[in-house]
Amino acid sequence: MEKNKNGLVAFALLGLAVGTAAYYLLGTEDGKRQLDRANEGVKSLTKSIKDLSKKEAKRAAKLAKSAKADLENFKDKAKEAGKQALDSASEKAQQWSSRASEAANQAGNKADDVIAEAKSEINKA
Repeated sequence: MEKNKNGLVAFALLGLAVGTAAYYLLGTEDGKRQLDRANEGVKSLTKSIKDLSKKEAKRAAKLAKSAKADLENFKDKAKEAGKQALDSASEKAQQWSSRASEAANQAGNKADDVIAEAKSEINKA
C-alpha cells in the first residue's frame, strides 16, 4: 500500500511539473518566445542535417563514379596485358615450330647424305 502512495505522489508531482511547463511555454509571452526559439532551433538543425546529407550523398556518388572509372581502366589494362601475353606466347610458339621444322629438315638432309654415302660405299665394294 505504501508503494502505491509513493507512486501516486510521484505521478502527481510529474503531472504538476508538466502542467507548469506547458503553462509557461504556451500561456506566457516569454514562454511563447522560448518555444518559438526552440522550434526555430529544431528547424535549423533539421535543415543542417538535410544539407549535410545531400552533400555527403553527392560525395558518395562522386566516389562511386571514380571507383567505377578506375575499375574500367584496370579492366582495360588487364585485357591489354592478356592480349600482349597471348601475342608473345603465339610468337614464341611460332619460333619454336620454325626451329623444330628446321632441325627436322637438317636431320632429314643428314640422313639423306648418310644414305647416299652408304650407297656409294656399297657400290664401290
